Amino acid sequence: MRSSTLATTTVEGLLRLLGSIVDLREMCPDLQVSDSGCRTGNSPAIARCVNDGSLARDGLALLPGNGARETCANLVRAIDALYLSGLPAAFVYAFDEPWALGEHARASVAELLAQDYALVEDVWAWRVRRGSEGWRPHRGVDDVVLDRDAPEILNVWIALSDAAADRACMHVVPLGDDLGYPARLRSVDPRQAAVRAVPARQGDALFWNANLLHWGGRCSAEAAGPRMSCSFTLCRSEALARFPHLKPLAPLYELDLLARTDLLARMVLLYGGADRGDVAPVVREWAALTHGLSTRFGVGSPLRKAP
Repeated sequence: MRSSTLATTTVEGLLRLLGSIVDLREMCPDLQVSDSGCRTGNSPAIARCVNDGSLARDGLALLPGNGARETCANLVRAIDALYLSGLPAAFVYAFDEPWALGEHARASVAELLAQDYALVEDVWAWRVRRGSEGWRPHRGVDDVVLDRDAPEILNVWIALSDAAADRACMHVVPLGDDLGYPARLRSVDPRQAAVRAVPARQGDALFWNANLLHWGGRCSAEAAGPRMSCSFTLCRSEALARFPHLKPLAPLYELDLLARTDLLARMVLLYGGADRGDVAPVVREWAALTHGLSTRFGVGSPLRKAP
């Protein structure tokens, strides 16, 4: 593809690619890049469900995603195209569809828990190839104990591909079985007998209390394919002032391509360290340059654009 050589060779190529709606659409023709903000659509992609108490009891709950499977299949093809161009799965957030999934999940969680939740600037996506594994055991929040019934901070993880037990499905330690919860949240050594594998079907959204100890499993060499997923973080709106490091996301109708790529640069600097095998050094260079220009001259600065 015309854009791939630029994207994988130079920072200038990345600047050009991520500033061009035409080039992005050429790379991933199944997805949309709006001229201005993101289009989230009118029909729900993530299904609503009845609160069965699993979030309060275990720290984890499921939103079935039957209506999201076509969108997720398109995102899988896009992540594969990005991978072939040497780009990380997280670059899929340049397109509209991941944001639509995130907004549908946010609305479903807010309705389920009868609380107003906001999407915050904390996203990532994965392509866990056969023979590798997801992130190591960790907690989203390890310095404060969150409410059990309606946690102030929730992590949302969406299975873009099927995530069977042999395909890097999520693993968790339910809060009631976690020897580190609530007194020793810095402990991330799971007790083997307490570990629960959580397979998910394409389109399903898992959401959990950010205190929950969780990690991505191993993708077997014999698995059906790589495991692909994306994530969002929600903060209870009335609690935003207590967590100043969580910046509320701009309304999605205002989230244009420049704003999305500025956010991507911040996420690469946060999560795309040298230990992340799918984030090439040139991508980290692009992220540092983009973030530096945005910090100095403002988000979406035209100075970012390649000649």
